[in-house]
Amino acid sequence: MDKLCDRAQKALTVLVGILFTGVFVVTVLNIVLRNVAGLAWLWIPGASRLMFIWTVFLGAAVLYYHNDHLLMDFFVARISPKNRRNVDFVIHSVFFVFLVLLIVYGTEIARIRMRISFETWKFPTGVAYFAAPAAATFMTIFCINKLRHLWKGDQNY
Repeated sequence: MDKLCDRAQKALTVLVGILFTGVFVVTVLNIVLRNVAGLAWLWIPGASRLMFIWTVFLGAAVLYYHNDHLLMDFFVARISPKNRRNVDFVIHSVFFVFLVLLIVYGTEIARIRMRISFETWKFPTGVAYFAAPAAATFMTIFCINKLRHLWKGDQNY
């Protein structure tokens, strides 16, 4: 399971880098076209928004894997390691339930939004909405692995 999670996060990291580069390139292209050439490609804002949304959601999954996301550990850091493990187990268990709900309802919303196109190009907005359940799926796998390590009593998870 550790190898699967490690490979998944590495692939996500590469994909997030590609998407971030895409956002940068498309934004620079938009600026140059508007200010230098006097052209406006109407699909650029939608494409930029789509790539940005996927970058944020998949990036959050990578951050969760590495425990680099925003943590409120002021109180948790002050308790004993045994109790901290128990608190972490509860936190990850509750997060697991949230992720499952996000997958179920996020997929339902994305499916509905597949019938609605972006304003300026005929591309379904559901593709952007699908970023939430896709990222939640990866986070669920990572969460299961973290819970597995906590259950076994591993110090480094």
